[in-house]
Amino acid sequence: MNQALADFDVHDGDKIRISPIVAYSEKTVYLDGHVFHPGKYAYHDGMRLTDLIHTYKDLLPEPAAQHAEIIRLNAPDFSPQVLAFNLAGAMNGAEENIALKAFDTVRIFSRFDFEEPPLITVSGEVHHPGDHFTNGKTYLRDAVYLAGGTTPEALLADAQLFRKTSDGKLRVISVNLAKAMSGDAGENVALEPMDRLIIHKNLTKADPASVRIEGQVAQPGKYPLAENMTAAGLVRIAGGLKRGAYTEAADLTRYEIQQGSNVVGEHSVIALARALAGDADTDMRLRDGDVLTVRELAGWNDVGATITVKGEVSHPGTYGIQEGERLSSILNRAGGFRSDAYPHGVIFERVQVRELEQANREHLLHQVQIDGSNLALIPESDPAQKIAKEAAVDQWHSALQNLQSSPPSGRLTIRITKDIPRWTSTSADVQVRAGDVIYIPKKPTFIMVDGSVYNPTAVAYKQGKSAGWYLRQAGGPTDMANKKAIIVIRADGCQP
Repeated sequence: MNQALADFDVHDGDKIRISPIVAYSEKTVYLDGHVFHPGKYAYHDGMRLTDLIHTYKDLLPEPAAQHAEIIRLNAPDFSPQVLAFNLAGAMNGAEENIALKAFDTVRIFSRFDFEEPPLITVSGEVHHPGDHFTNGKTYLRDAVYLAGGTTPEALLADAQLFRKTSDGKLRVISVNLAKAMSGDAGENVALEPMDRLIIHKNLTKADPASVRIEGQVAQPGKYPLAENMTAAGLVRIAGGLKRGAYTEAADLTRYEIQQGSNVVGEHSVIALARALAGDADTDMRLRDGDVLTVRELAGWNDVGATITVKGEVSHPGTYGIQEGERLSSILNRAGGFRSDAYPHGVIFERVQVRELEQANREHLLHQVQIDGSNLALIPESDPAQKIAKEAAVDQWHSALQNLQSSPPSGRLTIRITKDIPRWTSTSADVQVRAGDVIYIPKKPTFIMVDGSVYNPTAVAYKQGKSAGWYLRQAGGPTDMANKKAIIVIRADGCQP
């Protein structure tokens, strides 16, 4: 054959096909399934099942003893035929030692291919809740260890085991987990596959008795109720009293359940200073849910409060204020107005007003942005509509930019004059608050014209001239201006 191949001439365009070796041998049987070494084995005439599986050592643990299969390929079309046999009987000689044929496949099953696996579920207060496989006979304590043991919050006195019976019903078994863990045979019940153990949380540990302390202490909040804890002890646990604490009397609120139907609160007063000094008759032992409130000294927020005076006063600077003090008092302490001061244009800023303006500004910004999205719906089918739309969009962009670039000032509008005694103790003489800023400007010499005019600018003040005259100096209103809504704002922030 080699010589014939060597003498054969190969020409251009020839095709040579080399067939593969047949992938199987007629002298072969196969072992598959729940075995240590599945695969292909040599076959010999007269071979029997025990020649392929010698002992149980060739099988994985816990094979299905009652059922195994031989898959036989029958000539001429090699159609498969399944021959079932009893594995245990074949291995111990109780049944016929089956004769094998070439190409037979012996398939061994696990017992858990035909029955529920030894799976149990542990949920609740364990470190590793979930499904767990077991080996052999498993008891309640074993399941808890498989799940990593119980957490510190677990309720050991009462756990529930859910089990499905053979007739499909659900059975609930209550067990004392503490006794089961200690080895009590009566509580350490044997588990069955698919059992579900639920371990609850101990509410006395998850939600222990507690008390609250609020007000003028270093660390207000909720604290566990210790044995024999008193109001004075709770104050010490909370870091002690702040400097602004009112120690003559603290407020204690106590809640009680009446007849198991409703909760009723009652208030009492504790002489806190005497209790902290060790007077046992004035201290009170606390109960679960008590709330102790250490009140603040009257006017404590005004201690250290200051107000800033700027501009055209004799002595600008920062001044401490007392409760109820008014603007006239502050200006007098600052030496009164200078000769070129312009009280009519006073700028009075307050923190609380600024916070309100900021909230309103955010709402207005949101509304303007919505209006901008609505501009896209304006038709522009003809040139006039297109021009009007472009002008509206430009005006919208300008309004949005002005809002975004103008932070809230917190200005409080007031009307005062240089004659301080004249308006002292009137409605114009407002009470000052901590953080207020007062600015007295110099007398201005110009009028600002802003908005939809052709030349927004400052125009030099001329006595006796009207608003229309100043408007004309700025080029007059634009085509898009609303001439019926022209606003004049005085230097004090008010409208005439």
